[in-house]
Amino acid sequence: MNTRIRELREQYGLGQEALANFVGSSQQTISRIENGKCTPPVDLMVNIAKHFKVTVDYILCLSETKRNLDGQLKINQEIDEFYDIVSIYKELNDSNRKTIMVLLNRLREVQKEGG
Repeated sequence: MNTRIRELREQYGLGQEALANFVGSSQQTISRIENGKCTPPVDLMVNIAKHFKVTVDYILCLSETKRNLDGQLKINQEIDEFYDIVSIYKELNDSNRKTIMVLLNRLREVQKEGG
């Protein structure tokens, strides 16, 4: 658990004090949790999970699935939005899939260049 909290905090570029402020704790408590010196109370684990939009099971290393209900709903909306594209892509052979990826990457490059 302590490594998951540290991983998430670092992934989001947060210091211990910033995370503590977001979840209603102290920097010392976050440090003790990350160093395995204490187990956070349930309410703090829930606040940390909510802040990072992951499940408490993920925080506790009981699951590799990060998404909480909000995250799953967002994924479902994105899937719905691009469902037709994914369906067509799945019907293509490997050669055509590679072609599509080349085209998509090129379009992304042009877009980044301001085109």
